[in-house]
Amino acid sequence: MKKYLIAILVVLTMFVAQVGIVAAAPMAEGTVTLAGVQYVAGKGPVFTFNVNGKFSKADLKGSLHVENGADYTLHCTQVDEDTVTCNVSQKVSGVNAVVTWGGSTFWVYVPEAPTVSTPAQTEYCYSIWDYWEFTDGEWADFGPHCQDAPANEGDEITYTVPDPGGSFEAWVEFFSTPPGCAPSNGSAYYYNCSGNNAL
Repeated sequence: MKKYLIAILVVLTMFVAQVGIVAAAPMAEGTVTLAGVQYVAGKGPVFTFNVNGKFSKADLKGSLHVENGADYTLHCTQVDEDTVTCNVSQKVSGVNAVVTWGGSTFWVYVPEAPTVSTPAQTEYCYSIWDYWEFTDGEWADFGPHCQDAPANEGDEITYTVPDPGGSFEAWVEFFSTPPGCAPSNGSAYYYNCSGNNAL
């Protein structure tokens, strides 16, 4: 009978110990799945988690370990009852990483930071140098003339001459170095006065 009683006491003790261990284990507040990660220019990698449940400020902490590299802290916000977003240092780019958050661990590839490119110049503007009777034979700038591509030596364009007696069209030619008879105003469209000794 004593042996039987001792056996019952041992079983009860083990059961109470197990119940104590289970009660001491942290309870998950909700479920978490990683929906995706993208690199947002100026902000860095942003991780989006689908969640079920409300997470406290203490729960909104996580970490990221770069494969063969450093550890970083995740900064997280519960956007709504179904979504939590986390961001991390902009240094994390184009690497495999391990993300730990919400009691779960995820293996992910963090996309590379987008390259910042300078927008291509869409307009090239030049002066138009010419002279007329109404300018008293003095060179005047009738520009600017703007175009989509850079001008090349010898390109010709027409422009509207604003003559007080009535406007009309005239030709000018592009010179990277002004013709000797024109004022030195750099690359521009000039009346081609070469061989003209009027001035």
